[in-house]
Amino acid sequence: MPIRRRFWLLALLATLWAIAIMACDRLPQSNSPPLRVAFNLWPGYFPMVLAQERGYFAEQGIEVELSLVGGTIMSDFREGRYDGLAMTIGNAITTAPEQPIRIVMALDDSMGADAVVASSEIEAIADLQGQSVGATLGGFGELFLEQMLDSVGLSREEVTFVESDPSEVPEELGDRLIQAGHTWEPHVSRAVEQGNRILFTSAETPGLITDVVFFKESVISDRPDDVRAFVRACFQAIETWQEDISGGTALIADALDLEADDISLDGIRLLTLADNQRRFDPSDESSLYQNTQLYTDFFLRTDAITAPIDLDRLIDDAFLNLTDL
Repeated sequence: MPIRRRFWLLALLATLWAIAIMACDRLPQSNSPPLRVAFNLWPGYFPMVLAQERGYFAEQGIEVELSLVGGTIMSDFREGRYDGLAMTIGNAITTAPEQPIRIVMALDDSMGADAVVASSEIEAIADLQGQSVGATLGGFGELFLEQMLDSVGLSREEVTFVESDPSEVPEELGDRLIQAGHTWEPHVSRAVEQGNRILFTSAETPGLITDVVFFKESVISDRPDDVRAFVRACFQAIETWQEDISGGTALIADALDLEADDISLDGIRLLTLADNQRRFDPSDESSLYQNTQLYTDFFLRTDAITAPIDLDRLIDDAFLNLTDL
């Protein structure tokens, strides 16, 4: 190659490189810290893990710090350790009076995963009249029991409510401490193996036990694009997990140091963008509005909250306008 031509090419490459460097310098540089989101060990929350493992958050241009937390999750959130949580709508209702939050998406519904199991002599819900029933009192388990009783015209005054941890319901049934109790898998299967029966499931209360993602209002205000990117990545993960259950489950199990067989979506319905757009519609029969109103009324009655919640402020559909999914 003639020296003159070689020099011209080198000069052109140098010019193009300088232009590229200047262009990069002009690109907006994100100095935002990671979005800190906590969750507990429930498969309905695992699309967030899959979004992390498959790089969907990174593709959306955000960094997310996920934390798997046990019983301190709510107190940790109040102390400012997280920007958002994946929790039930009941948790959102009790959090809102202390910490202004916005629900930005619904992750899943319990559609049979939660159940009331009863001793063998209880053949129907009506047989619980005068009996003891167990649940985590003050939470969605108690409301779930009330909905079950209401379905056959029984009032809560006609049974005795007992504080029961869902994991201990099979043993408490065996010890005759309760005649029925609210629990979930794998405790439902353990109870049935011991000769008890399933009396009622969350398939009969659509939308009542829904898991949502909520962020602090300050995060919504300061970082709306990051929240929208988070929501978009989660919906992408939900769709790809539904398309490839075994592959997605394997990735999640590896990330959480679980066995793949320990992760099951039986009785759980993951909610897509289209599902969410219906759930955020006040006129839908299983909408977040109708079910959060049930929780609000319940928590007011049980003194868990002292004033009604502004549901229009709590439920924020601004992040569901995602036409390119």
